[in-house]
Amino acid sequence: MPRFITDRRPLPHAGDPSAPTIRAIGAGLPRAATSSLQAALERLGYAPCLHMAHIIPHPQVSRLLLSAMRERDPAKRQKMVARLCEGYAAVTDFPVVFFVEDLMDLYPEAKIVLNGRPSAEVWAASARESFGFFFGRGFRVTGLLWQTDRLWAALNGECERWVRERLGVRTALSPEAYGAYYEYVRREARRRGREVLEFRAEDGWAPLCRFLGKEVPVDTEFPRLNERREVQVIKRILVARGLLAWAALGGGVWGAWRFGPGLLRWLRGWLTSGHLSM
Repeated sequence: MPRFITDRRPLPHAGDPSAPTIRAIGAGLPRAATSSLQAALERLGYAPCLHMAHIIPHPQVSRLLLSAMRERDPAKRQKMVARLCEGYAAVTDFPVVFFVEDLMDLYPEAKIVLNGRPSAEVWAASARESFGFFFGRGFRVTGLLWQTDRLWAALNGECERWVRERLGVRTALSPEAYGAYYEYVRREARRRGREVLEFRAEDGWAPLCRFLGKEVPVDTEFPRLNERREVQVIKRILVARGLLAWAALGGGVWGAWRFGPGLLRWLRGWLTSGHLSM
């Protein structure tokens, strides 16, 4: 099964004194080579690296993320963010977006990598193609009977709210959201005197390793994971799964309507005919 639907990696144990702490923050938006960056960071020793693919399959983690997104008190929210990141050496993708300021404050020594795309328009087209369905009514309907899908849809709804309130942009999957978000990250980093590496997957190992103070791997090329194909597979699976769930529910309701009254009459007669007498 693909990522986002199942996760074979065990969740870190809370309170493990030997567990790593966040040392790298991949601050770019989803569909900006976040999976490739995750793989690269883990190859360089920042493992495990938290990615949205390791949140969605776990309802308890999705609920924690959703609560953190809705929390307005900075101190309470940062406690939630710290719990979310506990046991990870790096973080990328969706979880970062809403907590850039919190992550910078919680992990003042962490390196900030702002992974991006060639242009806002390129990113928006890719994001709409990949994630448009998951932000729409169709996903909310087809996934209503699955807990993980309901939580995912709720997270996307909070994403739209956050983009409107924090960035002043009407919709998340737009060139305007891309530009406003990246300026927001740069601004918050400057306020804290933090260095940021502007990075694209096409840049390869050299600038990333130089920024992180790591040796360039000589045994492997820079990861280039194709999230686009993976997301299309995920979409087909979730739609099929959702429709099957609705079909099963509809079949159960029809069966109860069609055969329920007769079954109740038979059961009532069976009970009153002395079958239960000792």
